[in-house]
Parts: sequence; structure tokens; C-alpha cells
Amino acid sequence: MSAQSHPFFYNTSLALSVFPMLFGINAMLRPDSHLRALGFPLHTEPTAKKLNLALMRIWSIRNLSVGFLLALIWNTGDEKLMAKALGAGMAMATTDGFVSRLLIGGGETQHWIFPPVLGVVIAGLYGWFD
Repeated sequence: MSAQSHPFFYNTSLALSVFPMLFGINAMLRPDSHLRALGFPLHTEPTAKKLNLALMRIWSIRNLSVGFLLALIWNTGDEKLMAKALGAGMAMATTDGFVSRLLIGGGETQHWIFPPVLGVVIAGLYGWFD
């Protein structure tokens, strides 16, 4: 691992990679609780409930994969690559917020709290605060 020019921002990027992993683990182990926390309806009809659980599995695997990938990129020591990967994470959080607003009429702020934080870390990794 090479020395980083911006260790604070670089190490913060590792901390941020933990969030999608934790969300993914929670969604995998407690799908109903996770849906409820996100404000999505819990269906009791068997087909709809099966769809809810399947979507939670997909969502949890996606989050686990993204979090793990960010942690692997952190291990390379490449600040620019980490900044680009966090940019993809920012797009994911922004899109999730729009999907939440479209489907349940709200809940977007639970997702949109992350892009500004990611934006500051990305800017720091690119050296904008030097």
C-alpha cells in the first residue's frame, strides 16, 4: 500500500465503506425490519411478501458487494480510484433516494444524507482542500 497524500480523507473512505456493508447485513438477516426502517410497506399477501424478501436479498447483496469493493479499493492505496468508486456510491445513494420517493412518496432523505458527505471526501481525495 502506498503512502496517501490525504490520509484523513482516505481513511474516512474506509469508514464510509462500512455503511453499505452494515445495511446489507441488516437487510439480509432482518428484511422486514429493514423494509420498515426504510418506510416501505410490509405485505402479508404471500406473493407480495415473497417479492419483498427477494428484493431485500438483491438489495443486501448489492450493498455488501459495493461495501466490500470499496474496502478492497481502500487496500490498494489509490486515492484517485477510491474517489471514483465513491462517486459511483454517490450515484447509487442518489438513485435510491429517487426510487424511495417514487415508490413510497418519501424517505429520500435517508439516502440523500450520504451524497454531500461523499462529495466532501471525494473532493478531499482529489486534493481540492490542499
